[in-house]
Amino acid sequence: MSSNNHQTFFASPERSLPNEIEKQREYFSQENIFTKMLDAVQSYVFVMNEHRQIVYANSAAKELVNSSGTINLFGMRVGESINCIHAEEMAAGCGTSQFCKNCGAVKSMLNTLKGIEDVQECRITTKNYNEALDLRVWTKPIEVDGQKFIVSNFVDISSEKRKAALERIFFHDVMNTVSTLKGITTLIQDCTPEEKEKYEKEASTFTDILLEEIKAQRDLSLAEQNDLQVNIKTCNSLDIINNVLPLYNVSTFKIKLKIIVDPASEEINFQSDEILLSRVLINMIKNAVESSEEGEMITILSKKKYNHVQLTVHNSGYIPVDVQQQIFQRSFSTKGKGRGLGTYSMRLLTERYLKGKIYFLSNEKEGTSFTIEIPLIFEQ
Repeated sequence: MSSNNHQTFFASPERSLPNEIEKQREYFSQENIFTKMLDAVQSYVFVMNEHRQIVYANSAAKELVNSSGTINLFGMRVGESINCIHAEEMAAGCGTSQFCKNCGAVKSMLNTLKGIEDVQECRITTKNYNEALDLRVWTKPIEVDGQKFIVSNFVDISSEKRKAALERIFFHDVMNTVSTLKGITTLIQDCTPEEKEKYEKEASTFTDILLEEIKAQRDLSLAEQNDLQVNIKTCNSLDIINNVLPLYNVSTFKIKLKIIVDPASEEINFQSDEILLSRVLINMIKNAVESSEEGEMITILSKKKYNHVQLTVHNSGYIPVDVQQQIFQRSFSTKGKGRGLGTYSMRLLTERYLKGKIYFLSNEKEGTSFTIEIPLIFEQ
């Protein structure tokens, strides 16, 4: 057994030595009816030793690992074999970082090492284009020749999660907007001429929001299927901000918030897809609004940084650390089951289609800032 002094924030850092891994592999290396049956299964089956190191993988699991660029998976942990973005956060590897505390796969394995059969869900973001995997994992303890092993069965539930989330988000947002529209049209029927002008303007704003919500769901579906087409043209940073702001006036959110363009903002011309970039900016503003209290201010800043344009949305709210660790994962949300595609879609559109990057900073003293960086010149 390899005993080391590597630091861990969650699971044990210890590993078995290579010669021990080879001996453990022999228990499961013989081809027989059981291994043939497991190879016929389409889900990902791994067998791991008591240090969560892989000693067996069925055909589907090997294909998953090979698609991540891993050549020899034996002795690795699952997160390491599929290039989880947090697998190298700590020297001790998969299961030992702060982020791993929220991983259902690691928690399930640790329960199973205590002799408990378990099932949990996990979201793993890989280094391959920051692709998110939604997985349901079943783990069961077995003992071979006096040694403990974990049998784990990973099932990809990405489509299930995505479909459920898209449906809930679409119906939730559209129903809210339509209900507000209905209320406004009712008021228009019996009001003064001065009030009528005000309500008609609000009805127009909510109609625009409704159209935007429908288009956003359409574009997200296309983006995940790699079918979204980009339309690159010359854009102006302040024009994009000023075109988005009317959708998010104070009356829209029924609370006294002030949303302003930071006076230090620069007017920058660059090449991008204006519609997709506006979509990301809209989500950034929505997140800021939902995290703000009455009377607080939200600022939007446009800045040039080297050969990039930066758009930053800042609010006074603070994102707890455990939420920060999962913020860009598909289906994760603090707003309830089936929500959570907002920040995920922001990263998907930014990194896959706009050739940029998105990140955030959040602390209790300064609040939260989400920033999107887009190259001034779009390279196909």
